[in-house]
Amino acid sequence: MSKTLFMMALRSGSKGVRDKNIRPIGGIPLFAHAAKAVLNSQAYRAGGTLLVNTDSEEYAGIARQHGAITPFIRPASMATDGSPIHDSIDYTYKFFEERGESFDLFALIQATSPFTTSTDLDKAVTTLQNETRVKAVISVTEADVPPVWCNTLNETLSMKDFLTKEIRQKNRQELPKYYRVTGAVRIARWADFKVNNYDWYFDDSKALIIDRARSLDIDSEEDFSYATYLMQRNLGQG
Repeated sequence: MSKTLFMMALRSGSKGVRDKNIRPIGGIPLFAHAAKAVLNSQAYRAGGTLLVNTDSEEYAGIARQHGAITPFIRPASMATDGSPIHDSIDYTYKFFEERGESFDLFALIQATSPFTTSTDLDKAVTTLQNETRVKAVISVTEADVPPVWCNTLNETLSMKDFLTKEIRQKNRQELPKYYRVTGAVRIARWADFKVNNYDWYFDDSKALIIDRARSLDIDSEEDFSYATYLMQRNLGQG
């Protein structure tokens, strides 16, 4: 098995839901559900490391209680609403490079996706191990609605040309199946990922399809309520 660094980025500031990353749900902090999936995966047990990249000492302490290492605190300049994840990834890479350490794979695990499973992670890692041409694996799920049913609106709210005549005349069953990126799981080859400027989209990136019911990304009070409902139905981790 490959040596994998699993990183979770936990920013302490959140305008939508205060402290959502550490807010309890299902008896543990939100991020800990995805962290548990990492710790239960074969990829982790075969030489993986779970790192939480955070700007908060409080968050770091909670992360350590749930099996993660927190070897540094991210600078405040990388913890604003507009801070790109690229900067946090680069900071993590440089931290290990300065210490002469590297990994075979780098995985970014979304803290707000509590229904990610160890099976999802192992499928992604196995794909990279077995298909040498593949440079990255990105989680997707079937789109809620076909994007051809979507468009922008101007200030008049006119629906003229909102949908093409061809699309208006088709039933949903006649349309192709569309997928959207979930953000839950992204894994790439360590060296290739850096060369590609931390961009997941190589010509040889491959999709990991995750069931839509498990692709919830919590970003609102409504999402928390729905996730709680799903957990009560035992839609959990495998």
